[in-house]
Amino acid sequence: MCGLFGFISRDNETFNPKLLEQIARDTESRGPHAFGFAWVDSRNRLRMFKQRGRISDYLSLLHLARDARMLVGHCRYATHGSPSNNLNNHPHPCDGGWLVHNGVIGQCEEISEQWNLQRVTECDSEALALLIEELDGTLVERCTMAIEECATSALAMLGLWRNPLRLVAGRSGNPLYLSKQSEGYYLASNASAMSGAMRVKDESLLVFDQSNGVTRMRQYDLADVMAQV
Repeated sequence: MCGLFGFISRDNETFNPKLLEQIARDTESRGPHAFGFAWVDSRNRLRMFKQRGRISDYLSLLHLARDARMLVGHCRYATHGSPSNNLNNHPHPCDGGWLVHNGVIGQCEEISEQWNLQRVTECDSEALALLIEELDGTLVERCTMAIEECATSALAMLGLWRNPLRLVAGRSGNPLYLSKQSEGYYLASNASAMSGAMRVKDESLLVFDQSNGVTRMRQYDLADVMAQV
């Protein structure tokens, strides 16, 4: 099952702590076994924290990311690999960034063998992160192709990179919502904690990037990207 949440700042603002805590608490209903988040801070440093347990018991840890310019988070329902081994928990390393994933990649062993992916965890989501690394093309093309390869069942993903600063949100079946607030954009698998939440279009990517404090959002249809690769 699992749940995702994220934040993208506008005009160099950071997230509303109470709102992000509400979103994280709500996301826990989809994954009580472990949690984690990665962010790019005000000094353009990429950072990450994850551990087993319920995020509602550790909401104060979100303040580690209090100056986040972009953030991706995850509440895990463990299906592949014990949460007691923190390597199995999200986020997973992905081409110099971090990735969180909602869904089950039932054919992860076959994908790993086909693409010679060197997995170091038991978590199926790692295959998606490693496949994005392995494929050729732009980041949008690689994320799209990896989603298409792994989405034999529904999924959603958030990926974060810092050079240049980008957050990619992908949806293929599983829910993902977007809310625009004065300080920035929030993303989450559940909409109940976010005012004015809109469902992210299915079979699409949202790409957020920042330059000189200016945030830009672009949307891509997965089918259109696949037709061009």
